[in-house]
Order: sequence, then C-alpha cells, then structure tokens
Amino acid sequence: MKTTYDEVIKQPVDRLAQTMQDMTYCYHETAVPKAHYKKLLGKAIEGVVAESVSLNMVNAFYKTLTEFSKGNRDWYVATLLSIELGVNPAKASAQQNLAIQRLTSAVSGGEVELLNPALKTAYTNEAK
Repeated sequence: MKTTYDEVIKQPVDRLAQTMQDMTYCYHETAVPKAHYKKLLGKAIEGVVAESVSLNMVNAFYKTLTEFSKGNRDWYVATLLSIELGVNPAKASAQQNLAIQRLTSAVSGGEVELLNPALKTAYTNEAK
C-alpha cells in the first residue's frame, strides 16, 4: 500500500514546499509560508550536518557542565567566572584568585547572580 510519504518524496522542491505548507496548515490552521520550506529544502546538506554537529556538541558540554554543577557548585562557579573573566587559575596572581573566590562566595551566597538579568530577559523574550 502506498503512503503519502511515498508520493511526497517524488515531488520537486517547489511542489514539496507547497505540500508541506498545506500539511502544516491542516494542523490547527498553522500558517507557514511555502518560501520557508523551499529555503530549508534548498539548504546545502553540509549546513544541515554542521548545525546537527554543533547541537550535539552543545548538548555534550551541557551534560558535562550539569554534572560538574551538581558535584561541587563552588568549583563550577569559580571555573565559569575564570573562563569568562579570562583568568587562568594556574597562572593567576594571588589577588586574581582571591577575587574569583570572593565572587564565587557572593554567587553561592545569593548576593550576586551568576547570569546577567538582562540575558535572562532576552532569553525569555526570544523563547516566546
């Protein structure tokens, strides 16, 4: 028995984009322009693969950092601060290491937020 998929994959890009638009509209009358699908379907496979690899790498980093955060929150915070401030702990002066320790304590104690509130707001607005 033939399926819709069997017929759809034989269509040229322009017709396939129209079919995808129609199928999307059938879901709660969601309107997505045909041009959107046509652009995605015409995208070079290298770009698609690169995006997939990038997402997989971010996910691997996320999992690792989440485990570090659960293990020792202070070390996690100190590491993030060191990276973002450009301070190599192995090469830092006593003053730089003390500053990182104090900032870490302030974050852990709730006196200072680790993530800039403007970034949280921007994320909330973008993720709508």
